[in-house]
Amino acid sequence: MAEQLAAVTLPEDVTPQWVAGDLVPKLDAASRAGAAQLKAVLAPDVCAQLLDRCQRVLHLEPTLLEVEPPADSQVVVVGDTHGQFHDVCRMLEVVGNPSASNVLVFNGDFVDRGAWGLETLVMLAAWKLALPRSVFLLRGNHESATCTLMYGFKGELTAKYGKSHWRPVYAACKRLFSSLPLSARIGQFTLVLHGGIFRRQPQRPSGKGKRKRSMLHGLDDVTLGGLDDLRRAPKGGMDPNGLGASRLAADVLWSDPVGEPGFQPNVARGVGMVFGPDVTERFLSENGLRLVLRSHEGPDAREGRDDMQPMTGGYTLDHDTPAGKLMTVFSAPDYPQFMPDDAERYNNLAAVAVLTGPDWATPNFRQFAAAHPRPDAQPYYELTVPDSDEEFEPASADASGMTGVERDTASGLAGPTLSTASDACTAQQEQQEEVEQRAVAQQEEEAEAAAAQQPEEQQQQAAAEPTKAAAGGVMSSAATAGPPASAAAAAGGDAAAQETSSKSEETAVPETGAEELSLPLLRAGGKAARGAKDGTEHSSPRKRSRRRPGGLEDPPAVQPAADTAVEVVVL
Repeated sequence: MAEQLAAVTLPEDVTPQWVAGDLVPKLDAASRAGAAQLKAVLAPDVCAQLLDRCQRVLHLEPTLLEVEPPADSQVVVVGDTHGQFHDVCRMLEVVGNPSASNVLVFNGDFVDRGAWGLETLVMLAAWKLALPRSVFLLRGNHESATCTLMYGFKGELTAKYGKSHWRPVYAACKRLFSSLPLSARIGQFTLVLHGGIFRRQPQRPSGKGKRKRSMLHGLDDVTLGGLDDLRRAPKGGMDPNGLGASRLAADVLWSDPVGEPGFQPNVARGVGMVFGPDVTERFLSENGLRLVLRSHEGPDAREGRDDMQPMTGGYTLDHDTPAGKLMTVFSAPDYPQFMPDDAERYNNLAAVAVLTGPDWATPNFRQFAAAHPRPDAQPYYELTVPDSDEEFEPASADASGMTGVERDTASGLAGPTLSTASDACTAQQEQQEEVEQRAVAQQEEEAEAAAAQQPEEQQQQAAAEPTKAAAGGVMSSAATAGPPASAAAAAGGDAAAQETSSKSEETAVPETGAEELSLPLLRAGGKAARGAKDGTEHSSPRKRSRRRPGGLEDPPAVQPAADTAVEVVVL
């Protein structure tokens, strides 16, 4: 066991041989020994140094990558992996490790939900360092402060590094997240991005004067964006929330296709847009594209949606238009890793999209199953927390663990915490919210201390009363489900964010015609389903049981388009 748990030593030059032959086997051994053993293999300072090296590479990349693959190569687009480290290793066995002739584009959501988000992120960051022109990492909606707080990544770091050492690692992760590009154009005709089609970027007025430069115009503009908007846009900062200059980034990360025509706010998620096939056709035509590859939706997100194909085979054809196609690829098999005891598993296959020349716009999908049996692990988040597929609420900066965390200047890693690609509007907003959120956290601590002094009978009576959300007295679905402390902190951040938003007209999202819609603060009473008809509400798959025959059954086959090849790999 001592040999298996040998410590990782970060070399001066990260090579493919080191990643495949040294780092990955050691991470795999640590994952099988238990969460607390990772720090013996990957020390927190070594982990932070590796992530910061990768962040400096990503920082130099633009928001929209222009990838021109060699003629004799293939490009593999990988969808959500969600901390399922062993399944990512299985996927690399199927498609091969990155190389000059095997270009890999990872389309976000590396962390959360699964038990090995850090191992997955570290492996991908190391491959990026080893082959920066053959490995491209794009941002997903879970590469953010809010999602990593609510859906397990922060809890994972705490479990693996303890209360004394998790913060610097988390800080390095979030610096890396804020530097990730949002999209990649492969050749001339294929665009890869995590969520979907987006609105035009709000504009800053020209001219002198601090007040004029700080204001944004076009916040009420729902004009369809294009590749030039992507090129000019910032990467979204630490937590793209859809406000101000982070609006385009939030659209890219959170938007979803629907079956009905139109382009409107994504009420079901509370941030981003939903768009129909007519919008996809226009977007493709106006930007000279033939294919949009996105991810973002797993089998749970697609359950109950009769306007979209189920995500049981790892990919779907969402829009097939005269101008081209929009397709979803999802690369986490048997997802989610953790489910309530009374819920049947989806047993979904995963897939990757393989693109080849000369047009790089005709995908060949390779499907693969999960790497079972998985090592024993426990979830790092409460399974009763509302799905990010349904609602989005900004998290408290204090709760995220970022307050007061800086780089280690002694190790030569000094530098700004925020990427310069993050706009000043987002940074000012975070600073303004921090004071208010500290006050909210202090009030919560005082309330907990007071509750601890109550007699047991009074505590039971108080627990039986409905728990109201911090903002507006609206009932929170997370509160009624019994959320963890992190969920309560996020509710406090909700109130602070709403107050901050009301103070600044330039960051207020105008009404769009939907009743009681406040983006990105969607209340539980205002949820609606993407693609649902007659305003019917989509019920979360985590809130009801799905009874299916036991065992790992073959999911229904996805019907591919006439020009789409499919290969199923069973290992």
